[in-house]
Amino acid sequence: MKFSFVAVIAVLLLPQFLFAQEEKKVQELEELEVVVTKLNRYYVDSTNVYISREEIEAMQPDDLGEILKKVPGVNVKSYGGLGGLKTISVRGLGGQHTNLIVDGFLHHQTQTGQVNMGAIQMDVIEKVQVQRGGTSELLVPPSAQLAGNVIALETFLNTSPKIPLQQKLISKFGSFGQIDQHYLLKIGNSKVYGGGYLKYRTAHGAYPYSIMNYQTVEKGIRKNNDFTDLNGGFNMRVHPVKNHQFNFFTTYLSSYQGIPGSIVFYNDLAKQKLSNQNLQIKGDYQGKVSIFNYRLHYAYTADSLFYYDPDYLNAAGELKAIYLNKMHDIGLNISFKAGKLVTFNAGTQGLFSRLNSNQLTEIVPQRQHFFSYFKTYFHYKKWEVVGQIGHQHVTELTQSKTHSKLNPFVEAKWSITKQITLVTYYRNSFRMPNFNELYYSSVGNLNLKPEEANQVSFGLSTTLLDRNRIYLGFQANGYFQRIDNMILTIPTKNLFVWSIQNIGKNQVTGADLIASLSWNFAKRWSLQTTINYTYQQSLDISDKNSPSYRNLVAYSPEHISNMDLSIQYHKFGIRVSSFHSSHRFALNENIAANRIAGFSSYDLSVFNRFEIDKNNAIRLQLTVKNFTNAWYAYVKNFVMPGRHFLFTFVYEFI
Repeated sequence: MKFSFVAVIAVLLLPQFLFAQEEKKVQELEELEVVVTKLNRYYVDSTNVYISREEIEAMQPDDLGEILKKVPGVNVKSYGGLGGLKTISVRGLGGQHTNLIVDGFLHHQTQTGQVNMGAIQMDVIEKVQVQRGGTSELLVPPSAQLAGNVIALETFLNTSPKIPLQQKLISKFGSFGQIDQHYLLKIGNSKVYGGGYLKYRTAHGAYPYSIMNYQTVEKGIRKNNDFTDLNGGFNMRVHPVKNHQFNFFTTYLSSYQGIPGSIVFYNDLAKQKLSNQNLQIKGDYQGKVSIFNYRLHYAYTADSLFYYDPDYLNAAGELKAIYLNKMHDIGLNISFKAGKLVTFNAGTQGLFSRLNSNQLTEIVPQRQHFFSYFKTYFHYKKWEVVGQIGHQHVTELTQSKTHSKLNPFVEAKWSITKQITLVTYYRNSFRMPNFNELYYSSVGNLNLKPEEANQVSFGLSTTLLDRNRIYLGFQANGYFQRIDNMILTIPTKNLFVWSIQNIGKNQVTGADLIASLSWNFAKRWSLQTTINYTYQQSLDISDKNSPSYRNLVAYSPEHISNMDLSIQYHKFGIRVSSFHSSHRFALNENIAANRIAGFSSYDLSVFNRFEIDKNNAIRLQLTVKNFTNAWYAYVKNFVMPGRHFLFTFVYEFI
């Protein structure tokens, strides 16, 4: 009873979200490291958010989407729990304005234009970095240098082994039939090493739900939510001579899952299935010659989707839709210093995409997309100024049409003291229509223009305390942005005939706050806490005569907060994590019928680490997710799971 009382008080008075902030140190290429962790501190960076492996383990997320919902300024749309589709927007920009970078390579899908964050599993991920506005690393490809925002992941395969043979075995068992087995291996040394991983995951996904349908409470079991996936990869890194290295990666994902509809008015006897296979082959060469650092990369991706509906109402009595999206990605980055004060970066990249489908019998969508940029860094005493001009040139080979656009970016940073930093930036970016928006059935529109975004941000970060036993940091950001030529799907002739058009305009005004505390308050005792809050007013300003004019954009809550608490004694710890969202609307017209209620959810974790010797350890963790058993939804009528459990066993030979 005493523990329960303390846990409840902790939830109500001092919950927090604890994402690891890391102190960023830019180093020479021969070190081949960009970010160094500041241990036992949660550093508040002026523009970026870092999430370490330790924090990923503490949160035990099902996927990347569950991690990102904890980041200030990020809004997640989730269509269900484990295995469900998850998409994001960052500071009001849709997911197609955000680049996902994995080990320095672009992770992209031209058919839909964005990545399903629910398909990115976290056991192999060592570090997550969310870059809001600008990016400065040499190893990031040119497409990310020009993107509105960047999410950069570093995997287990991309770091040198700590010992000649490094292994990790992860076993998870959870509610709704979840079984998750994962093996990771690295062998070699800092000169030459290789590694690999293999993961199998399955769940029947049939969870109970309760939902208010107008004035009636409906209860039932969520069906058609099963999935099975197999995920694996391997890599090799070679340093032939000093300051030069070659990297090779191969990853493969195969998944097979049911497709649940909305809770209200959906057929729970439906048998639709979706199968996905994704193969990636990637390699790069990094080197330094005299004052020049460079990186040359190439990646090939083959992403296939197979949708099957055995009860489709057509002459055949079934629907088999097959899509194969192939992409080639090649790029070059160069950096060099001109004296002590100025550094120049430049790069070029080409993306070549092709989509084959039995649903597109008359056309084969093909695209050439070229990125280039030139960037100047100026650093003098307490000032850092970045100026960049980028250019994108896109050729739609299917239509023989081209788009060409300049993308300026400028950032200024003033370190008033060692503890206080001010930063401001302006960025222009755009995103191309995806192949579905251009060519899909009778809905696609061949005349779509790219969406264009302009962002302005101003931020303050400060370290209030930084001593041997206590760290306290704070960050505040305000931002304004406008998106023109937004691509929207609207009814035209009637409710059954829709089309995709460039008629949207969106204005976003927002602010986010982060406060982070780490305190070693007694021998072997420590406390970590972070509170973050996001205010975001994302308004539809498309048409003054529309009933939705200056209404909140669909699925954009005004208020989101994350508040967690972690207390640890030596290797044993307890963590309470919370997430709070205000109401949102299912459509741009903010009327009662479209309103989705706000909600709060809480997770509780208990974990311990047993060190067998200096290289062997076992970690055990029990996580109770949504322990208050709240019934809520991100997307209308797609209710999330209630209370559920996850047990994790990790054996590390490191």
